Amino acid sequence: MKSRNLFLTAVFTAGLFNYAQTAPAKHSTLATVTPETVQEYRQRATLATPDSVLKFLKDGNIRFASGLSNHGGYPVDARNRIQIAGQGQRPIAAVLSCIDSRTTPDLVFDTAVGDIFTARVGANVTNDDIIGSLEIAVESGAKVVIVMGHSDCGGVRAACAGFQLGHMTQLLDRIKPAIATTNLRLDSNALLSTAVGARNPGNRRYISEVSHDNAKMSVDQLLQKSTILKEKVDNKDIYVLSAIYDVETGEVRYDPIR
Repeated sequence: MKSRNLFLTAVFTAGLFNYAQTAPAKHSTLATVTPETVQEYRQRATLATPDSVLKFLKDGNIRFASGLSNHGGYPVDARNRIQIAGQGQRPIAAVLSCIDSRTTPDLVFDTAVGDIFTARVGANVTNDDIIGSLEIAVESGAKVVIVMGHSDCGGVRAACAGFQLGHMTQLLDRIKPAIATTNLRLDSNALLSTAVGARNPGNRRYISEVSHDNAKMSVDQLLQKSTILKEKVDNKDIYVLSAIYDVETGEVRYDPIR
């Protein structure tokens, strides 16, 4: 615990020092950031719980999918939050998502600058760098980690097609266990298999099924490989869960909390 506190102190102290040294002069048109507004932002992170943060994300996605986005409470001008977060970030969640242009977490969950850590990689797969990044996130205060797959995933479609090219080949190989898992699941459920239909890259329903299994397996890998994440989950300090985003409706469906 002591080492973690030292880590946080070093990170945030360095951030504040760098801000003081390099921050540009504020434009006269910007609202003045008061100590009270900075404290309010920081206090939100201090008081955050896994339940409150998950509700924050769910409420944000409901607004986004309903066309009622307020961009984390700054529907017109986010420069005030930019200034506040610029003096030291206090994100309360982390999202691992695909690089797909339709799945930007900050928009999907209707957040503002300084609200969430985001890690993005094709087909939301994991590797040591992704795991390390998410460990930084939870050590820095994130209370919820979501691995968000999505429908119509090009990476999943390419893996299902056996596509091979350059560095993409090794990335797509990471998706193949999910393909096998989906096929086994469909083999054991004739009704679901019929509903899903053809198991080929051109079938969006099938691609969504694989994408969903892929997101679940990424969560499994996070908790198997990271003692930091696993310990925090076991202590109920954080929630880790998978989810699937529908690119046609904008809605996120959530799996059970780990």
